[in-house]
Amino acid sequence: TYVAAILLLKLLGLVIFRGSNSQKNAFRSDPESALRNMKAGVDYINTKRGTRLLISGWWGMARHINYLGDWMMGVAWCLPCGFTHAIPYFYAIYFAILLVHR
Repeated sequence: TYVAAILLLKLLGLVIFRGSNSQKNAFRSDPESALRNMKAGVDYINTKRGTRLLISGWWGMARHINYLGDWMMGVAWCLPCGFTHAIPYFYAIYFAILLVHR
């Protein structure tokens, strides 16, 4: 059960990470094509710099949803080590501090 939960966390993190980055990449590479190919209801706002900011799909849920998926995968790599020492969790803790600071 513990292994299954870790694998599920890793898989969910991967889905969030890859899905959000793929959506962002498609939108940045060719916004017009991405808008036509994505499901109805794709929204964006025009920024002061003249670029478009995607505000629907994964990017409508959070500002940097891809980092959540990345962090979830990092935690999943730490969990098999158990909770007897903090050293295996250094990456996940460091990454969380880095993201909160950002």
